[in-house]
Amino acid sequence: MPITGNKTVLFTDVVESTRLNEALGDGIMEALWKAHDGAARDLIRKWRGQEIARSDGFFVLFANARDGVAFADDYHRAINALHERFRARVGLHVGSVSIVENTHADTLFGAPKFEVYGVAVSIAARVLSAAQGGQTLVTSPAIDEMGPTAARTTRLGHWRFKGVAEPVELFAIGDSSSLIEPPPDSGKAYRVVRTAEGWAPARRIPNNLPVDRDSFVGRIETIAALSKLFDQDARLVTLLGIGGIGKTRLALRYARTWLGDYPGGAWFCDLAAARGIDGIVHAVALGLDMALGRSDPVQQIAAGIAGRGSCLVVLDNFEQVSRQAEATLGVWLSRAPEAKFLVTSRELLGIVGEHAFVLGPLETAEGSELFRLRARSTHSLASTAVDEAACINKLVALLDGLPLAIELAAARSRVMSPAMLLERMDERFTLLASRSGRHDRQATLRATLNWSWDLLTDAERVALAQLSVFAGGFTLAAVEAVIDLTACRDAPTALNVLQSLVDKSLVRQGDERRFDLLVSVQEYSAERLLAISAITGSPRLKSIAESRHCTYYTRPQAVERAAFAIRELDNLVSACRRAIERGANDDAISALAVAWEGLKLQGPLNTAVELSSAIRKNGGSGAHATANLCRIAGSAFSALGEVARAQAELAKGLELSSTLDDRILEAQIRCHLGDVQA
Repeated sequence: MPITGNKTVLFTDVVESTRLNEALGDGIMEALWKAHDGAARDLIRKWRGQEIARSDGFFVLFANARDGVAFADDYHRAINALHERFRARVGLHVGSVSIVENTHADTLFGAPKFEVYGVAVSIAARVLSAAQGGQTLVTSPAIDEMGPTAARTTRLGHWRFKGVAEPVELFAIGDSSSLIEPPPDSGKAYRVVRTAEGWAPARRIPNNLPVDRDSFVGRIETIAALSKLFDQDARLVTLLGIGGIGKTRLALRYARTWLGDYPGGAWFCDLAAARGIDGIVHAVALGLDMALGRSDPVQQIAAGIAGRGSCLVVLDNFEQVSRQAEATLGVWLSRAPEAKFLVTSRELLGIVGEHAFVLGPLETAEGSELFRLRARSTHSLASTAVDEAACINKLVALLDGLPLAIELAAARSRVMSPAMLLERMDERFTLLASRSGRHDRQATLRATLNWSWDLLTDAERVALAQLSVFAGGFTLAAVEAVIDLTACRDAPTALNVLQSLVDKSLVRQGDERRFDLLVSVQEYSAERLLAISAITGSPRLKSIAESRHCTYYTRPQAVERAAFAIRELDNLVSACRRAIERGANDDAISALAVAWEGLKLQGPLNTAVELSSAIRKNGGSGAHATANLCRIAGSAFSALGEVARAQAELAKGLELSSTLDDRILEAQIRCHLGDVQA
């Protein structure tokens, strides 16, 4: 079993040992290493440390920071006495670690006795990498644990380390002979200072990043994951997501947060107005502040980016020119090997070297925080009542966690409470419109969805409109059975169109077999389904799609009936309601019969009663369908504890079923009736 707890994690490293070996020769160096290792191990025992590993230095655990710092002081003095050029550096951090003992078999083949895991190990290693020869660097948790000390301690400020999400405060510690000067900035460690926008490099790094006009909320783990992707040598990352999901804000936040990783600068280029290669090169040249000559502009930009060395180029709104990605961005990737590119787009670029990073909606807590912050800016959200918090959470969920939608809703809070907004979400495209002077495509929720719609092919529009008939997600098999693309030019397959809509961030992929639409996309697509006859030439496309949807979900499925009913309950209930609306009672009863298998297991039971009542109001059902309806209604009343109503329904169903040639239905009703009477 692993041992977990707070430990002082310490690393040592002999600096420039390879160069020293070349200068002194193997024989002298071997003797130095033996003396070094002996002295270090004596001191580890003296200060009650636990050796974990050894390379050009030692990895040691101590019970407390005081012992670790005392070891470091003695260690520097001991190895300095071995040779005038023999110098080491030390990094120390206090944090939680997990210690796991290796098996005896593993240790026989060279494995260490223990393995140590935890973020604290990574931080201590990064602290070591920043230290200079003859220097001990420690973090603020180590200083806090030590308390008052006689050791000379110098605060060196906060440092950003590659791969570590938050800056770490560093201190130089030791005796009067210890090195206390701040280490120089490097690609893996650099000093940062707190600004109004967050942490920024202490040294000036060229950039044209626009300043945030308001506070950035959440996405801490997302930014860390994006940073990790670039740390793993990705050079092109495409931030994918539907309009309004916050791609631009996140890209800018990453660029500001990790600006120090790019000594060549970070450059923001807005491609929203671009419609071809000329528009792309114009926008990028403007962002890079480059004057283009008469030669090939793509090659000129490539040379300009390459000349900036290790830099970050943010290409915003690439979706409408994605077909020109290889002819532009592809060239820059090849010609500027030190540069990295962060692209925001609603669809994949599809070029070699691209890493897709799908940006999801805000979590409920983050979305609620965003709503409150933006609402407070209007001086309108004074209450913090529990019921209001619950309304805000529900509102965020109905808004799909989309930052744009949440901010537009918050702007309405001057005259509407969260509860009022929640009640009027069926008018979301009217409510979610900016009342300010904004006139861009994100001034309204409808405008940002219009932008995505306009970039679709006819087949993609027809497919997306028909996907609005689904509820609660769908499978590829369901899509192939329901959507009709025969009126589209070249009649593409449902699989290809679905894949394209996923790539364009309008359809979300859950697990390997299910997909869904955001609520806002579904409502927008439903509107489009009513108006799409001009494209398809079929004014009945909506009713045809709904009918095919009902047929698919009520046909015999090659799966266990109850499991299917639970998984597809939303679709089954939706199919039943639509069948009721168009007066197709037999279809409605077929859908309800399957839905009941899910409703009786997970509820709500009242839904079955409501739907059966609505079917009866339509009238005109055959004897078999009516008997089946009585079976379902009677079972629902029984589950609700309404015995008399259950008996009445089941008795009526039994009377009808006894005149039919369906012994299974009759037996089912008799069993239910027997259970109720018992």
